[in-house]
Amino acid sequence: MDLIEQHDVDSPAPSPTDASSFLDEVAGYVGFGPADSLLLREFLPLAEPHFERISEHFCERIVSHPLAHQTITGGAEQIARLKRTLVEWMRSGLMGPHDEDFCRRRARIGHFHVRIGLPQRYMVTAMSVMRLDIREVATKALASQTAVDNGAKLQRLQVAIDRLCDIELAIMLETYKVEVEDRLRRRERLATIGQIAASIGHDLRNPLSVMESSLYILRRRVDGDARAVKHVEKIAHQVEECDAIITHLLEMARNQPPRRELVAGIELINAAILAARVPEAFELERVGFADLQLWVDGGLLKQALVNLFINSVQAQDGGAGGIRVLAEVDGTNVTISVADSGPGFELDTVPTVFEPLVTTKPSGTGLGLALVKSVVKRHGGRVSANNAALGGAVVNMFLPGAVRSVALSAGQGQP
Repeated sequence: MDLIEQHDVDSPAPSPTDASSFLDEVAGYVGFGPADSLLLREFLPLAEPHFERISEHFCERIVSHPLAHQTITGGAEQIARLKRTLVEWMRSGLMGPHDEDFCRRRARIGHFHVRIGLPQRYMVTAMSVMRLDIREVATKALASQTAVDNGAKLQRLQVAIDRLCDIELAIMLETYKVEVEDRLRRRERLATIGQIAASIGHDLRNPLSVMESSLYILRRRVDGDARAVKHVEKIAHQVEECDAIITHLLEMARNQPPRRELVAGIELINAAILAARVPEAFELERVGFADLQLWVDGGLLKQALVNLFINSVQAQDGGAGGIRVLAEVDGTNVTISVADSGPGFELDTVPTVFEPLVTTKPSGTGLGLALVKSVVKRHGGRVSANNAALGGAVVNMFLPGAVRSVALSAGQGQP
């Protein structure tokens, strides 16, 4: 449940439609003005020594939440990064200036909350924790001074803190509103895709079946002619590609609940690697699957993994490369991560990589990652994409209730 991630602050992200007018409207409503900005800026030197403690308290509250594992998937490293960015968030909040750029930076944080699936109620609660801690620091800081008007000054400062927090909250809630509207538009687009797929998918499969039958005969006729065999296989590959596109469209259109079964994790991974035709030159690393039994729809999850492996191979130009597949079990939940050693995602594309018909490939359809998201959502989970610290793309699939049993292995016990 990150309040902020540094790379998301620095990368482009949508903001309220007109940040300046939006900020003016909200600031006017809560009564925030230049006098409040000045009070907060003067308070900064007194508050800054307490930022580390406040961030520690914030992270303790976050980690103690039962659903923390769904958004904090990076362990201690992610927590440490969160603490650092929280300190900067508090410093910049008190320092200002509270202008249009301030509004845009805060909006990026809100959009990141939406992307990681942070419910609004948790974001509001997190803001309350920060507000109370900063108010407490203000009370103690001014109580240690002997000025006669400290009581009145403290009251004005706490009002300024409350007004700033209200502005922060309004900006983040606005980003949720924008994202909900965008999501509705995307659902309408997906519904249109589903209607098209349902109407033409089966019709397209009929000519594809004829092609496959003809290819079977051609293979027997051209046997021994290397050049002809090569072209026949090219045709066969394109027929498979067309069939896969139709399958992806129909799967997204159906959106049926998964038919769960007990599946051996290592067999599922190996089958997906084989189906994706991962080159033998690739270095493959499988971690956490040896004794893992998954309670999932094996066919759907295999299809999602195949798409991820194909993307990884294509990102590395199909030559020598590497793919690391990791399973991390937490009780009955599992997070399956697929990481590659390619160039990674372009930062400005990360928010939309799972949307249908969105692709950066010249010949891509924009359906592969959309299907991955669909499969994970059908299992009640969520999916995320980012770049690894050392390079390469990483896709994480969080699947709740997907573990039936884990044999005693590598220090892990049965949940």
